[in-house]
Amino acid sequence: MADGNNNNNYDTHPNLPELNDYNILASTSLKDLSFEDKDTLLQNIGYLRGIRVDDNDGPRTLTRQVATFLGPEPPFVQEINSLLTEIITTKTERETNYSHCGWSSGATSTISPWSSCRIASNNQPNTEGAWLTRRTLIQRLGVRMSPEDLAPVPEFEAEIGAALEKPSVCQQFEAVYRTLHNWGDVVPLEVEMGDSLTFTDLETNMSQLPATAKWMDTYYLTTIRTARTTRKDAPNNHYWQNDIWPTSTIPPLHWRQIRVIKVMATTRLLPVELQNQLSQLYVKRLSYIPAVTIGPADSPCRTQDDTSYASSQVSSVVIYSSDFIRTMKFTYADKSSSTKHEGTEKDGSEHKFVLTNAEYITEMLIWGGDWVCGLQFVTNLGRSKGGVLVGVISLIKQHEYGRLFHKIQGIWRHDVVNKVPKEDDVFSDYVGSKTHGRSFNDRIVVRNSGMAISKIEMQCGTVIDSIQFTYTDKTSQGQNEFQTERHGGLGGHSKDFVLKPGEHIVSVSGKYDNEHITQMSFVTNKGRPSEVFGQGNSNGSSRTFLSSPEDKEGNPMRLQYICGKSSAYLNGIMFIWTPL
Repeated sequence: MADGNNNNNYDTHPNLPELNDYNILASTSLKDLSFEDKDTLLQNIGYLRGIRVDDNDGPRTLTRQVATFLGPEPPFVQEINSLLTEIITTKTERETNYSHCGWSSGATSTISPWSSCRIASNNQPNTEGAWLTRRTLIQRLGVRMSPEDLAPVPEFEAEIGAALEKPSVCQQFEAVYRTLHNWGDVVPLEVEMGDSLTFTDLETNMSQLPATAKWMDTYYLTTIRTARTTRKDAPNNHYWQNDIWPTSTIPPLHWRQIRVIKVMATTRLLPVELQNQLSQLYVKRLSYIPAVTIGPADSPCRTQDDTSYASSQVSSVVIYSSDFIRTMKFTYADKSSSTKHEGTEKDGSEHKFVLTNAEYITEMLIWGGDWVCGLQFVTNLGRSKGGVLVGVISLIKQHEYGRLFHKIQGIWRHDVVNKVPKEDDVFSDYVGSKTHGRSFNDRIVVRNSGMAISKIEMQCGTVIDSIQFTYTDKTSQGQNEFQTERHGGLGGHSKDFVLKPGEHIVSVSGKYDNEHITQMSFVTNKGRPSEVFGQGNSNGSSRTFLSSPEDKEGNPMRLQYICGKSSAYLNGIMFIWTPL
């Protein structure tokens, strides 16, 4: 834990206070200080300065002025000559660090949603426990302001306005976060100046100290090795004493900020219109995909929602599965939080998916019908328009094999990744059987590349027995031809459709029933059709499909890969299209 209540602004753009700002000292004995000395004292107070609170180690007061005072009367300023001793109990490491820096519990808990996101993005652990902080304060000056008397400086308001004009949602979030980093998350409303001696330790350690402990003796407190002691006093030895006493005479310019009693989010300084725009943007931060209804659940069901963890970054996912998904656990990068969607863990195996630094899950492929039978994750690619998976909402229901995943919905953040490769890909509807066959996804072959299909090989007869793609990648070094696995069996007749250079599949049509894909045919961007593969025979109801999407400009897209289900036959299929 570190003393964080010090000036720390790498991009310092200090604003000199306006002339009427100096009137705040008119009612005190400090009114005759020189212009420079008054300016120094106001900076020490943190008057109208922004404060960063995104660091769990403590606050960081900035030198730039984020607010102006517009009240008809000066702020309330009171000279004090008091000794105050207080003991504060805290339950988390963050609360303890801020308390040690002189912050009240109210000031520490004043966190806007925007600041909450900035805190979480640092992935700092926030250990829980029981701490005691004993503060001995020599109070000299108190300053108190009303939120209604403050307004943003024009530069801060302009930067927020410019952030909201960025072209994409992610860029808007990034610009708002950057503006708050430069100008501060909060502005102080009520502070006290003077000097102080602060001692913090675990409650269990504090209880073992003798009743005769010398709480005002700096040297004595620093000998307690389990604790942290901070003395805020004059910067030179001329005024230094081992004990801290109210009779000490320290010049006003050496007074330190010893208490921060009340703060306000800097976003509240902004005009109502900008605040409303920020609120509308924040609503776009999360999306829930796929759009399925999870609840309400009946008595054998259990739901779990990871939305409360949405500001954290996933570091690993553990899946316990058999023929169905049974348990799913997320661990987050702050190393102190995790969430578990727990079903029956038997007759299966555990699979762990660990993410590296700056790696995010941007696609989750769900295989299921009445039950979720498969999940596949893809990182730093994206099916959710720049979204990053931060958790799920699950419905776990009793099955004859135990408690299994019945429904699942991803929770996606849109303030992390701006634009990702293959974000503009289009997914067709899934056609065919949802219960027969095992899942496959040729994304593992295509990955992030622009490789193109050069040949389609089919096994077919009365239905489609199997399908297999060959790709050509002109950008790769060495081997430039890749082949997928065969999806299905070797029954029927072997046929193929070879594409010429510059030729791409732009349309697929066919037939299917509840068990198989029974017929398929392709058309290229040159207008050349393939033969019709499969006779389209069906034991039950037969339906047709056609997939031929266009991009945003109305241009045809090319087929790049497929996913689906297969066994001895091709049971189901989905087509994924990418811009030509």
